[in-house]
Amino acid sequence: MINYDTITDVDIRMYGTGTGDCFVLKFFYNTEKTFTMMIDGGTWKGTKAHLSKYVNDLKDYVNGHIDLLVITHEHKDHVYLFDACSDIFINDFTFDEIWMAWSEDDQDDLVKEWKDKFGQKKKALAMASDQINLKLKDTTLTNQLKRGFKGEEIVGRFNHFSDALNDFKALHFSADKTGEYKGGLKGMDIIKNTIAKDNIRYCKPGEIASISKLPGVKFHILGPPQSIKAIRKEHGKKGTNDTYDHNKVLKRSDSFSAVITDTTTNIGQSPFDSKYKTDCNKIKTYYNNEDAFWRTVDLDWLVSGAGNLALRVNTGINNLSLAMAIELEDSEKVLLFPGDAEFGSWESWHTIDWDKKPDNGKHLTEDLLNRTVFYKVAHHLSHNGTAKAKGLQMMTSPDLVSMATLDFDAISSNWKTTMPNRGILKELINKTKGRLIIMNEKNLFYDFDEKIPLADRIKSERSRLNEKQQKAYKEAYKEEKFYKQYRIKV
Repeated sequence: MINYDTITDVDIRMYGTGTGDCFVLKFFYNTEKTFTMMIDGGTWKGTKAHLSKYVNDLKDYVNGHIDLLVITHEHKDHVYLFDACSDIFINDFTFDEIWMAWSEDDQDDLVKEWKDKFGQKKKALAMASDQINLKLKDTTLTNQLKRGFKGEEIVGRFNHFSDALNDFKALHFSADKTGEYKGGLKGMDIIKNTIAKDNIRYCKPGEIASISKLPGVKFHILGPPQSIKAIRKEHGKKGTNDTYDHNKVLKRSDSFSAVITDTTTNIGQSPFDSKYKTDCNKIKTYYNNEDAFWRTVDLDWLVSGAGNLALRVNTGINNLSLAMAIELEDSEKVLLFPGDAEFGSWESWHTIDWDKKPDNGKHLTEDLLNRTVFYKVAHHLSHNGTAKAKGLQMMTSPDLVSMATLDFDAISSNWKTTMPNRGILKELINKTKGRLIIMNEKNLFYDFDEKIPLADRIKSERSRLNEKQQKAYKEAYKEEKFYKQYRIKV
């Protein structure tokens, strides 16, 4: 057996399964593979027949063995492959180590308490989605709405919202054949209870981990934060340089969640507290009059409350991503894999009390960002996935390369208006000098008017690379049917 003192190269392979993360890192000592690492295995959609082609290619690539599997968080686009292709992973793969965030430790009392409360919010989201779907199938309601001012447009907007809510539902949890809520994602359950068999390391921010089989490499655990306030924080202060522009505001979700899941009364799910209810039959008769059904606030309340709840649930899970900076000690290069961390997580990285202090006097998080040469773009180039001043603008290495898991051929149609975020896109292309590798550039545009194809803009930006850089990029980059790959020279 060769005694590897360090590593010389890292191949980073992004599988093109569709919008979602599936990365494999191979660490080499010259031409000898020393270590194989997999980060997530998900996609937004796909049949087993389609996805198994990617998983089988992955199996051949790693010879059926993964030294370290990292699961960043429980979203469909990060774990669905383990559901759709469970038989391949269970029967044809072996895994030495599995890492997850501290928030996945089901034996921890605080985690169990938090998951129970958060589970109620997810259940509320499922129930609200089901109720909205039922109401929109009621032709009495929709026909009355259509007769009103801009009625067709209003019904269309309700249906569009319902589709978006169904997408949130699919992203977060499993359902039975009837669509009824059945808890967390099946893919995550398979990883924990069948593949891992309790062999899981739960990581906390501030830890600096090493692996004996991977000398010269340090894993700096950045997130998720252990503060509920940070977990809930999607964006920075308005008008500051904290985050890229967006106007999402999360309100009222907690009270909505409590009401929608209330089964203690006979009134069903209602927008009103019991003290505002009346037994007056005359009012009830008028309120329930079929000809005036459109006047009720039931649908409006459901839509408003469910929308805010969906955003709160989504942000909570994204900010629980296991985020890490992988440091190659000999060269001091850093590979950044933040999962889908949003601003609250990014901000918390700068408050970590690291035991190790850099010689330059900077906070270690800033120092790691300064030395980042590879950035896996968080949350598929959405506005809330990359911090600005405390994130991308600190990535000052002239060698920066990025990969983004965005594919309009396999994505929720409701995400296409927010992904890619033009501010992040512009800054990434500029910082990388066009070394931005996107899963699928088809139907993506650089400008809002959709006149400049993104592929053309990236190609144009690469002309800014000098001759040496262009040669190095061509030698490092590889693209095949199932994946795109980049080699980092240590």
